[in-house]
Amino acid sequence: MIYGDSLHIDAHVQQSNSANIPCIVKSISDTIIKIECDAALDPKASLSLKIPSMNDMTANLLWKKQGEYGCQIDYIFHPAVIKSVMDRLDQKRVLAVA
Repeated sequence: MIYGDSLHIDAHVQQSNSANIPCIVKSISDTIIKIECDAALDPKASLSLKIPSMNDMTANLLWKKQGEYGCQIDYIFHPAVIKSVMDRLDQKRVLAVA
């Protein structure tokens, strides 16, 4: 189930000994997070995903399509966690428009 689609959350990914690489979270589902990233990520290496207001999480890359990546996280999100992220994102959008 996709909880958040068409998102735009600034985040960071990190692989092995690399520095933090900026990315944008585009969608979140139970176990998959779709990110957009300008850097070429290594599909064989796991990554650490850092989304504001959430614990860092590890993930494996499942697919790549141009600059988008599908990341399978190591656990299943509870719907309340996704709702909380969506609520905070909506609050930030409202404040940015005001």
